[in-house]
Amino acid sequence: MKNVQLSKRLGAVASFVEKGARVCDIGTDHGFVPIYLINSGTASHVVAMDVGEGPLERAREHVRKQELCDKIELRLSNGLEKLEKDEADTMICAGMGGTLMMRIINDKDPWKLGIRHMILQPQSDLFLFRENLQKIGYGIVAEKEIFEEGKYYVVINAVHGEEDVYYKKAASMLKSKHELTDDDCIRICRRFGPYLICAGDSELKNYLEHELSICEKILLKLSENAHPDRERDIIMKKHDITCALDLL
Repeated sequence: MKNVQLSKRLGAVASFVEKGARVCDIGTDHGFVPIYLINSGTASHVVAMDVGEGPLERAREHVRKQELCDKIELRLSNGLEKLEKDEADTMICAGMGGTLMMRIINDKDPWKLGIRHMILQPQSDLFLFRENLQKIGYGIVAEKEIFEEGKYYVVINAVHGEEDVYYKKAASMLKSKHELTDDDCIRICRRFGPYLICAGDSELKNYLEHELSICEKILLKLSENAHPDRERDIIMKKHDITCALDLL
């Protein structure tokens, strides 16, 4: 049977799944990622979960049409609530806000459930999200910056217990170009992604140039009014963008 076609963003998510993985897909929506992973021979089994009855029913219909009911289990679940220990070694969570995704991860420790590998695509709050990954012991081993339908997305590949080598490498690269403190380097890495900085990612370069233009426009408006705190934050962001761009 012909496999489903994934968007560029979801294709990037699927590309990080290791061969033979047992996957849980949080917020599965239409169920296309689980179907793709099984049909491509990448995943051996998927537990697809969603908090909404409607999306889960749509996913169920697609799974039935693909005749994959023995390979993909569908569950109504708030985050990881209905996942049992050692049912999955890989977790996918894509297409929701970073704050919500952090809550899902922190509410029920993935590592205690046997999840070593997390593939995540938060839509916002990337600085806090990367910080949270470090706090709970998941090291970033790869990232992808994606531009699709006029928007930029980041997919993060994180593994429990892995050393954050890209933070160290990116910090060294930043210090070689600029007089920066350790805190400066961590802030820049959490903003834009240590792996992406190290890789000299071309899509990250496009994103940063876009953000730099926005910062300059905001500063022009702020200079006409009295917003010192906001102005200071934008100046800091502009500084961080410039430092990162120097490496790309």
